[in-house]
Amino acid sequence: MSVDVYAWPPVSLTGWSWTISDPVERSESLLTGASYLSAAQRRRRVATMDISGVSHNRMGAGYMESLKAFLQGGLNLVRLRSMPISLITRHSVEDRQSVPMLWSDGGDALDWTAGGAELLWYSGTILTGTTGTDAAGFATVTVEGLPANALVARPSEFLTIFANADDAVGVTVRIVTAAVSDASGVAVVRVFESPGAFTGARVNLGTCDTAVFRPVDMPTPPQMLASDWIYTWEFREVFAEEVGGFVEIAPW
Repeated sequence: MSVDVYAWPPVSLTGWSWTISDPVERSESLLTGASYLSAAQRRRRVATMDISGVSHNRMGAGYMESLKAFLQGGLNLVRLRSMPISLITRHSVEDRQSVPMLWSDGGDALDWTAGGAELLWYSGTILTGTTGTDAAGFATVTVEGLPANALVARPSEFLTIFANADDAVGVTVRIVTAAVSDASGVAVVRVFESPGAFTGARVNLGTCDTAVFRPVDMPTPPQMLASDWIYTWEFREVFAEEVGGFVEIAPW
């Protein structure tokens, strides 16, 4: 039986964290006293969100109470998206990402062609990437089309690579360390795991990770009379196979 997964409401965050949890078990030899560690459970994302009660035209608290009603104490779940690891960036989103443009006329989709071939439109900067492995054994994505001689990726940012023009979701992976482009606007970006085999695929840098979560508990902050108040949520990732699948709902 599947579980309802609600979209996160349109509220303002005053603080957040997005990290991972790797539970381990520790054992000790009775004969030698040697200590042994092993993975106890699968890796999960954990997130914390601080929400202003007066955000979004003083509707923040109302949205939080509505979300609590939908979640029913944790019987239902919520989809979250990560925030940038650093809000202070040298380059804008347009320097590192592209978004497909869709054309229509009177509600009907318009397709463009050039010389008999499909013509695709994008806003932003189109980057292309090819996956591989470096000499140290790390998975990499070699990205082309970047600003020259610039810091283009930061540690623990996310990179998304798309299989083709119809792929609207892509594969998202976490970046290991800083990446700097060369004079030709090419950078080799180390990632924690390979997104798969890609050659010349469209890439976005500085994207968002996403997952489905259950709240650890329900925040109940007292409403202040003359100042803002904060809802602090703590979340733990839930996997689809653990609950029989997800049904995504966007009520806002």
